[in-house]
Amino acid sequence: MKRLFAAIGRMLRRPAGYLASEWSRMSRRERRLIAGVGTGIILAGLALLAYSVADTLASMAQENQDMRSAINDIAKHSDEYREAKAKIDALQRRIGNEPPQLAADLEAAAKAAGIQIPETSDRPDAPAGKHYVEHSLDLKLRKVDLKSLATFLSGVETGKSLILVTRLQIHRSFGSDGSDVDVDLTATTYEHLKDSGKKAGKAIVAGKGKG
Repeated sequence: MKRLFAAIGRMLRRPAGYLASEWSRMSRRERRLIAGVGTGIILAGLALLAYSVADTLASMAQENQDMRSAINDIAKHSDEYREAKAKIDALQRRIGNEPPQLAADLEAAAKAAGIQIPETSDRPDAPAGKHYVEHSLDLKLRKVDLKSLATFLSGVETGKSLILVTRLQIHRSFGSDGSDVDVDLTATTYEHLKDSGKKAGKAIVAGKGKG
């Protein structure tokens, strides 16, 4: 270690001696000029360092403030978040993990309302996000009274399985006094993909023909 320090000293001795000799040959005015320039450089460096430290502290203070604001927002809206999550969980439970029986559920709701479904037509399955497949069925109801229709629609949308009426057209039945109506509607349900990595298109092909 001593040899290393000695070698470094020998290396710096010549440039230091050269600078000392040059400094001694300079006039007093030149020395003052160089000293002033050096002092200015040092002061500029200190000012830049102070600005950098102040900017860093300001950024940290802003980040802390943003974090406190985010925490306050979470605390303020925690009830709304829990309520929304509860609704999502309830919907997922209604969707379930088994293939939906849309036609059978609609028939059950119609039987409970005392009406018949004379005509149905399947719609092509469609992907609903990455984890679900949408199944839809068109229905035609003929000469249905409004009370039975209301009972049927309520039974469809409040049943155990998640079924939504996504299209509803009501017309006065031909020759009726207004108490009976004809109805065209679309009922939609969803199937949860068991393999989340499976492409929805493959699930649609495999799910053809399901109720």
